[in-house]
Amino acid sequence: MDRFKYWVAAGTGASALAFSIVLFAQTGFPPPPPRVSPAAGAIDIHVHSDPDAFNRSLDDFEIARIAARKGMRGFVLKNHVAPTAARAALVMRTVPGIEVWGGVALNRSVGGVNPMAVEWFHRMSGGRGKVVWLPTFDADNQHKILKEPGEGLRVAAGGKVFPETEEVLKIIARENLSLATGHVSPEESLVVIKRAKELGVKNIVVTHAMAEVPGMTLEQVKQAAAMGAFIEYCFLNDIHGPQSYWPFLRSWRRVSFADIAKVIKEVGASHFILSSDLGQNGTPMHPDGMEMMINGMKREGISQADVDLMVKRNPARFLGLES
Repeated sequence: MDRFKYWVAAGTGASALAFSIVLFAQTGFPPPPPRVSPAAGAIDIHVHSDPDAFNRSLDDFEIARIAARKGMRGFVLKNHVAPTAARAALVMRTVPGIEVWGGVALNRSVGGVNPMAVEWFHRMSGGRGKVVWLPTFDADNQHKILKEPGEGLRVAAGGKVFPETEEVLKIIARENLSLATGHVSPEESLVVIKRAKELGVKNIVVTHAMAEVPGMTLEQVKQAAAMGAFIEYCFLNDIHGPQSYWPFLRSWRRVSFADIAKVIKEVGASHFILSSDLGQNGTPMHPDGMEMMINGMKREGISQADVDLMVKRNPARFLGLES
């Protein structure tokens, strides 16, 4: 009888093991969820959301709840036509466990490169106004590269920033805000970075530097990094290109994980920030995009330590936080 019980028990254990192996070896299904999200602790500095003038997949509160569930530290709300500091403050009051910051993009909807737009933006109650983007879709550089009609906005020429740009930079320095170069040309960006540093601006990022817009070369990336600016790479850049499922992304050249991993290895992870730039209807959710990019960078030979630097410590430094 004892021998019989032994074999029954052994058979039962073997069957359970075999069942568990089959259970987790199913093909055609997602893997089991990770115990901890790869994006835990990350800060996404480039989040598009609803309400917006463009079609967005999730609203501010939905993104905040998902990001909090994934264990992310926080994110920055970006909108091309309206400031987001007030929205960030409302999300902070409503969704626990997540930090949210707002920004203002200096497009024509706020008067262009308008110092007063920055002055009022940073005074918004709640204290969540942080990032100032130079012109994005209204930038003359984008108009030229994407062959859009009319002239766009410029921020510098002949090696000097324009007076209104100078005033914006002074406000950013005075209030310890964070400067993002938007979609202006690489040449303008380098002039602005130099002058911003002279005026005391501490925190600067070159917006998706090597994407079709703005279109920085490797040498220009190195120049920006040498002056102390962070270089942003966005998940969205990997799904750009003529092969893209989304028609509105086909006019942009693809910059893949492999492309940017080579640059990170050459320039150094200490100079980079990884963000999502997601929110377009039908694209992955922002935290999912962050997870996919983190895993993709590791597949390209970027160490976990360098990934953590680019999604946790560097974004925190850009926002003037304790890293």
